Amino acid sequence: MDGHRIKAWVPETLSSKQYVVDIGPQGVQEVEEGLRKFKEFELEGHEISRENFHLPTLGARLDQACRDVHNGRGFVIVRGLDPLKYSVEDNVMIFLGIAAYIGEQRGFQDKKGNMLTHITSSKDWKTPPELRHGIHTNSSLAWHCDMGIDILALHVRSLAETGGNTFIASSLSIVKELEKSYPHVIQVLQEIAWPIQVSGNPVPRHILAPLLHQDSENGCFILSVDPGRLGVHASTKRDANSPIPALNPAQLEALRLLSEVSSKYRLRLDTKRGDIVFLNNFTHLHARDAYNDPEQGQGRHLVRLYLRNACMASPVPETMRVPWETAFGPRKTEGRYPVVPAPEYSAPRYTAGSASFPLDDADDVNGNNDG
Repeated sequence: MDGHRIKAWVPETLSSKQYVVDIGPQGVQEVEEGLRKFKEFELEGHEISRENFHLPTLGARLDQACRDVHNGRGFVIVRGLDPLKYSVEDNVMIFLGIAAYIGEQRGFQDKKGNMLTHITSSKDWKTPPELRHGIHTNSSLAWHCDMGIDILALHVRSLAETGGNTFIASSLSIVKELEKSYPHVIQVLQEIAWPIQVSGNPVPRHILAPLLHQDSENGCFILSVDPGRLGVHASTKRDANSPIPALNPAQLEALRLLSEVSSKYRLRLDTKRGDIVFLNNFTHLHARDAYNDPEQGQGRHLVRLYLRNACMASPVPETMRVPWETAFGPRKTEGRYPVVPAPEYSAPRYTAGSASFPLDDADDVNGNNDG
């Protein structure tokens, strides 16, 4: 992602009016009409594109939102739709239809070919939270990005009773602070020496890659880090034959300072039910605080989609391509679009820490269910 196109920001300079696109009654009407006409084509939901999900005037506003995501502050929230008005299938189609104006290519989210992930902690799941991936619990999530992903899209179906706030921070602001106060951390982040888990079958497999890429000649800038995929984790330690090395002291310090600076520049997204968040994932980190769901009824529930806009995205550097190719590279598996969380949850074999890509080739659909 071209760093010179994305603007660094600090929380004090932003208000929700700058990054919220409120579509209003006319926008809602256009979305509902676009959904109705799409259904007349008798196509499958995964075939939705901006060409067959027509939004006469809202489309231009979403085009501007796309430019903001790629060339401006790097994130937008589309607001005004109430998911309680629509069926779970229609909510998915609306999400895909609006997202098509931000990025036409969708990324795989696991090795089963799922294109959607339900971020929730279902009351129906019997698997203990400590054996689930972090996004499938009500615990806090450390500063991270979904490694290898251009654009992160989140559809807010419902909110927690307390907590569950999403925080974001500008990677450019973070890096500038690190360059000023902790230049040695920049060097450590750029070293091709970070063990990143990329698979778990038959044994954990890793690559060595940098977490930070900066190219002064073409302005390319990427910060890509998920602590849950770095080094040896508690679940992996059960396998004495694991080839994944532990993080060294310099790397552990770099992660600590990266988290500290990220918190300094954090912005809490004041999300509402029905919001659709689009975040430039290569130029932002995000985090979440712990939350409590109500004893009865629906708890916190977000639906995640990975996007790429081929016309506006920049090439991913070779040293960072492996995680990216797992999502956007050629695949033989047909994409699947689970519309609701699975009634049962299968514990991942090797890691429960990663916020994004499930690493175990043998995992079940990991909290998703086709419907």
